[in-house]
Amino acid sequence: MAYFFKNNALLLRFFGILLPALFLAGTVQAQLRYGFKTGLNFSRMDGPSEISTAGADLESWKTLTGFHIGLSLGYAFTDAFGVRGEVLYTKKGAKYTYDGESYRIFRYDGGSTLSTGNSRYLINVTNAYMDIPVQVYGRWKDLEFSGGAYAGFLLQSTGEGSLSYTNGRTSTLGNSIQDVEFNLNHNYRKDKPGLGEGGDVVLPNVDGRVVELPKTLGAYDYPEDKGKLYNSLDFGLTAGVAYYMSSSLFVGFRLQYGLADVTNNTADLAKSTTDNGTLLFRDDKDRNVVMQLSVGFGF
Repeated sequence: MAYFFKNNALLLRFFGILLPALFLAGTVQAQLRYGFKTGLNFSRMDGPSEISTAGADLESWKTLTGFHIGLSLGYAFTDAFGVRGEVLYTKKGAKYTYDGESYRIFRYDGGSTLSTGNSRYLINVTNAYMDIPVQVYGRWKDLEFSGGAYAGFLLQSTGEGSLSYTNGRTSTLGNSIQDVEFNLNHNYRKDKPGLGEGGDVVLPNVDGRVVELPKTLGAYDYPEDKGKLYNSLDFGLTAGVAYYMSSSLFVGFRLQYGLADVTNNTADLAKSTTDNGTLLFRDDKDRNVVMQLSVGFGF
C-alpha cells in the first residue's frame, strides 16, 4: 500500500482535482435551466413631435404588431431565485404618421424648386433586432417576477407606406403645384441618397416645367449621404411577470423600455420646414417601447 501511494502520487493528485471538479460540474448542471419562447410584440416609438406654426403636433407613432422567438439559459441559485439570459430575434417598429405643413424640393436637370404646402406621410416602420436581455427572477408559487436590462443589435430596417403632397406652391413665384402622390418603399440600411425605384413615374408641373419623378421613393429623399436613419444599437430596461401552468410551460408578459436614441440625428430629416432652402436635421431622442406576450417552456 505504501508503495502504491509513493509511486502513484501524480495519479492520486489528478483524481484529487478531477473528482471535486466533476461534482461541482454536476451541481452547476443541475442548476442550469434551458428554455424556448415565442410570442407577439406590440411596439411603438416614443419621441418629440415636430410642431406646426400654430403649436400643434405634426407627428404620431402608433402601435405595430410584430413577433419574437428565441432561446434562454438560466442559472437557479435556489428554487425561488436565479438569473436568466436570452437570445431573441424580435421585430419592433411603429405606424408613423406625419400630417400638416411641410415642403418639397423638386429637383431636375439644371436646378431645383422649393415648394411649401402640406404633406401626409403614412409609414409602417419595421426594425428587426437580435435582442439579448439579462434578467434576475424570483418565483412565488406559480408566478415568476423578473427585471433586468437588454441590448439589441439591428439586423434589418424597412418602411412601407405613402406620401401625399397637397396645396403646394413655389416659394419663389407663388405658382400652385398639382397634388402629388408617392409610394414609399424604404430600406434604411441599404437605400442610397436621392434615389427612388425605377418603373412608374409622376409628372408634376413645377413653374411651367414638367418634372419627371419616380413614383416610389427610397428612404433618403435628399442628395447628400447623411448615414443610416436607424442606429445599430438599442438598449434599455425590462420588467415582466410569467405564470407557470406546469413545472415547465408558462405564459408571460414583459415591458421593454428603451434608453437609447434609435434614430441617427444626422439623418433624421425635419419635414416641416427648411432654413431658406437648406435642409434641417433633428437633434432629438426617439426610443423603442415594446410590450411582449410570450408562451414558452423550460427544462
